[in-house]
Amino acid sequence: MRALVCDRPGHVELRELPEPEPGPGEVVVRVEATLTCGTDLKLVRRGHPKVPFPTVLGHEFCGRVARIGAGAGFAAGERVTSAVTGACGECRDCREGRPNLCGTAFDHRVWGTWAEYVRVPARIVNRGLLRVPDGLPPRSAALLDPLASVLRGLARCGDVAGKTALVLGAGPIALLFTILLKRRGAGRVLVAGRNAGRLVAHEAEGAETVASGEALAGRLREFTGGHGADLVIEATGDRAVAEESVALSARGGTVLLFAGLSHDARLAVLAHRIHYDEVTLAGSFHYTPAEAREALGLLARGEIPTEHLVTGESPLEDFDAVFGRIAGGTDMKVAFLP
Repeated sequence: MRALVCDRPGHVELRELPEPEPGPGEVVVRVEATLTCGTDLKLVRRGHPKVPFPTVLGHEFCGRVARIGAGAGFAAGERVTSAVTGACGECRDCREGRPNLCGTAFDHRVWGTWAEYVRVPARIVNRGLLRVPDGLPPRSAALLDPLASVLRGLARCGDVAGKTALVLGAGPIALLFTILLKRRGAGRVLVAGRNAGRLVAHEAEGAETVASGEALAGRLREFTGGHGADLVIEATGDRAVAEESVALSARGGTVLLFAGLSHDARLAVLAHRIHYDEVTLAGSFHYTPAEAREALGLLARGEIPTEHLVTGESPLEDFDAVFGRIAGGTDMKVAFLP
């Protein structure tokens, strides 16, 4: 099969690899659509602490079951999409309702969907491989993973109804936050980003926008009557922006550090904002099986305008051009069609 392989930071090749075979409880899926993701692009640039090299890239996908291992409860030809990891269900975090933090979940992951076929481990077949409803296009169903992550992030923020929200970043994850914030009754949403074309997509969803930079603090004061935002969502992965986000919160507000930073990154924030102003600094990582199912339900009901999120298609061979389009902000996400 053809697959996009990253051997080391900055080096990606399209190669011929053996097709995977399913073990007990596993399935092999013929990939119909697989999406670009900021995590994959960060992996290409600098590596990832949970994904060793060499690796086949990609993890957001939809396809059809092609081969079935013994005991796997699926049939050939069924359309499926999937959570990325498989929690054990037995450790302390799993027992206490945090399967997204399971220490062995990433040892059982679906990775390598920028290829014609991908193997789904038994843990995920049992808890995270989901049948795609009829009528949901593959490129839309493939949004399950990022949407579930955003649902997890919002779950860390409490009720957003009536609140003013500031979203830092204008890419596809930020757009999912904008979409869900508006649908959950946020009073006003302000989005700060560098790319004017991407900001237009947020405006179409009812957000107000501002170009990142020196104007942000002043615009936020106007936007909130000088109070700051009730909810600040950091979706850039930029350490300096993450540090600044605490200063942009209202007293009693919440700052969600959603985007991942490098493994050794440290933040310097004003401690008095946490103590005297009761600003809550929250993190969010990955998602639970329940949030994966919720995401698929939203997609199946047409509640997510996927045309604003998946804005291009490409064969695997054109990956260099696709990387350039994503880096330049020309597209939000591109669907590879292996």
